[in-house]
Amino acid sequence: MDRFFPLAVSVLMVGCGPYVPCNGPDCEIPALPWDPGGGAGGGGYGSGDGGDDSGTIIEETGTPPEIVTVRDCAVTYDYQPSGSYTAIAIAGAFNGWTETPLSDGDGDGIWSADLGALAAGAYPFKLVFDGAYEGNPPANVYTQWSDGVENRSLRVGDCGRPLLQVTEAAATASGDLAVEVLFALAADESPLDPGSVSVTVGGQAVAPQISGSTVRVEISGLVPGKHSVLIRASDAAGRSAENGPVWVPLWVEAEPFSWEDGLMYFAFTDRFRNGDYGQDGAVQAVAGVSTTANYQGGDFLGIIHAMEEGYFEDLGVNVLWLSPVYENAEGAWLGTDGVHTFSGYHGYWPVSPTAIEARFGDVSAELSGDAGDRLDELIATAHANGVRVLFDLVLNHVHEDHSYLAEHPDWFGPGCVCGTAGCGWEEKPVECWFTDYLPDLSYRNHDLLQTVVDDTLALIRDHDVDAIRIDAAKHMDHVIMRTLSMRLRDDVERASGTDFYIIGETFSSDRGLIMDYVASYELDAQFDFPLYYSVRSAFISGGSFRALAQAVSDGGSAYGGALMSPFLGNHDVPRFATDVSGVSGDPWSGAISDPMASGGAAITQQALIDRTALAFTFVLTQRGVPLIYYGDEIGLHGGADPDNRRMMNFAPYLSANQSALLERVQAVGQARRDHAALRRGGMRELWVEDDRYVYARDTGGGTGGDDLAIIALNKGAATAWSVPVSGMDGVTFTDALGSGRSATVSGGQLPISLGAMDAVIWVAP
Repeated sequence: MDRFFPLAVSVLMVGCGPYVPCNGPDCEIPALPWDPGGGAGGGGYGSGDGGDDSGTIIEETGTPPEIVTVRDCAVTYDYQPSGSYTAIAIAGAFNGWTETPLSDGDGDGIWSADLGALAAGAYPFKLVFDGAYEGNPPANVYTQWSDGVENRSLRVGDCGRPLLQVTEAAATASGDLAVEVLFALAADESPLDPGSVSVTVGGQAVAPQISGSTVRVEISGLVPGKHSVLIRASDAAGRSAENGPVWVPLWVEAEPFSWEDGLMYFAFTDRFRNGDYGQDGAVQAVAGVSTTANYQGGDFLGIIHAMEEGYFEDLGVNVLWLSPVYENAEGAWLGTDGVHTFSGYHGYWPVSPTAIEARFGDVSAELSGDAGDRLDELIATAHANGVRVLFDLVLNHVHEDHSYLAEHPDWFGPGCVCGTAGCGWEEKPVECWFTDYLPDLSYRNHDLLQTVVDDTLALIRDHDVDAIRIDAAKHMDHVIMRTLSMRLRDDVERASGTDFYIIGETFSSDRGLIMDYVASYELDAQFDFPLYYSVRSAFISGGSFRALAQAVSDGGSAYGGALMSPFLGNHDVPRFATDVSGVSGDPWSGAISDPMASGGAAITQQALIDRTALAFTFVLTQRGVPLIYYGDEIGLHGGADPDNRRMMNFAPYLSANQSALLERVQAVGQARRDHAALRRGGMRELWVEDDRYVYARDTGGGTGGDDLAIIALNKGAATAWSVPVSGMDGVTFTDALGSGRSATVSGGQLPISLGAMDAVIWVAP
């Protein structure tokens, strides 16, 4: 029979006896059935407060489901409570909200109920403990809303279709790849049709080995990079696998990548680089919209050219964040200021869940609509260079021209606009709309939830993406982020063993609120806004390094092991260089000058370079996945949105000052890339004063360059002092930033000599 396998999360629950995660050296990791989507009817679930038992459905401990050769239409529900009960029952839409008892006949602590044959779909349900209905469902299970109540979700696959189960997936540093899939027959036992099997590796068709119901792929000699396997298959009755195509992302690389090795760059596509400048004729701007808020010609080809020229490699970047790639609304739309109009250059007004914005392709893409091909070329180029690609997902809202609204108007109800009377941004963060032409997606409609998740997973799979950013996390119900995260874990990570990175944006200084969305079953991390505010204070406003060090400490305590993203600027705030320079003006009139290019600021250009480089030295040597917002590395200026999204500039068109700053940021990024301590080491504070700050990144392996790095920052006048260290007398450190400076520990003291606005990264050879 088909067991109910709702989830496999990475947290091991208590009291699971022999049911343990599959993580041994010989463990084979099969894939879960693809979520069939769709929804079941609503209905109440009875009365009673009930307790919220912290027990677990067996498969939620991380144990993979059993491999089956033939699917059975009977559904069994297994549950292991953490507490002691005399009776447990299950009630849901599948049984008319009556109570079906669970039993533990063999006394092994696992309670089960045979639910019979159920039609494929998702059914809301509750557990009943000793006659009392449970309250809110646990956070780490699939859930769905019904009649205003969040319930557990019983996900039942279609036993009338076959299933693909990954039983082996591996790629070695030497370029050997092996993937094996077992084809589970539908209940009527129609066999695999060998002629229907289609396999691609890295987008190239390959001939698999087929034996009975087993499909195997073996390839040798693959070059370094990503080589994802995509498998499709049908049975002799012509029915495709319910969870097909199966996507198995694999990497060939000398050293296994960990996300703590990541250094992220945000390439805002329309404003980064025009790859066919001079060949695409006039930029396809929207009539009546100011240049500041209009399309300016940046495209995927421009990012490809920068990749091929080594721009990202020179910065030490290995994670590329792309602004939203969706097709966006065409035309001019009024901004939230009620005065200026905007185009959809930014990507946050999607009109399709999977179509790619044609303007970001080249000329032929604009004419033929195949911008997705150019996007795939960009992603393939990144992967060949060892760079992971992160998609920016807009899940909070759609544009009013979106296909969802046209096809399912019932999915959208009336909403108030954020910031209006009785509808504050913090007062009603989930209910409010950003503006009246951006209707919110209400994930309490389960059909909508399933459609968005399925469409999003298709977008991620079809373009072979490695990570996602969840825009506006605090403005959505948890159910969308948890469902998407758990599906990625179940359908992708479990099959391939390749870690996916999910980072959210919660624009808040409240670490508790930020961490409310971070868990193994939801977001992996968030952008570190609390630290951002401290960075701006310390390096722009004259704030003390003591406060900055406290922010680092507070973040370490609040975030635990989450790989947050520290940053000094992004696309929603005025540019770092502009705030440092103190220039002002109307961002819509172009009156805010760029001192890095033209001079004329209250601060000298060298001081601006020094201060920005110092801030980058701090940010890029923090734990997590630090972010470089495009243009900050050359001191690009800009006021508030949209002026903070000016067109990027590159050599040979950089000023001497821009080039000087770029070289210094490159040095920090390369130091992070070259020294594991700067990526994977723990954080230890060694010295902090108002203007001087010294800390170590330490892997605990010794004093070699890959084990220990000591970062010293000075934002005051030139100074010299010594920092106490222990057990390292006679060790000589050199500056990883390439200054040629060195220092030797003597008498338990490490001497440090820094100029004004100066930094050093000490590493030992």
